[in-house]
Amino acid sequence: MSFDEIVCREFAELATDYLDGAMPEPTLELVEEHLAMCDWCRDYLHQIRTTAEVVADAEDDGPRFAPAEPVMQQLVGAFRRRRQGGPPG
Repeated sequence: MSFDEIVCREFAELATDYLDGAMPEPTLELVEEHLAMCDWCRDYLHQIRTTAEVVADAEDDGPRFAPAEPVMQQLVGAFRRRRQGGPPG
């Protein structure tokens, strides 16, 4: 990373630390300067934030769909056969 500016690729690597507030002050300043100028990275940050919120909400709600036991057994069997190199069905 350069010491006077951050490019989009570097921001993409730092976005999670930025959202978590786990970034040293000098880097934070560079990131915020970049965000002030870059629509793409602001959109990217918004997508990450939204995804994290949706996942957190889904975890709180528990599973929304649980297949019936016979279906689950068929799926598990298919995955096991596939892993062993056989056809899934």
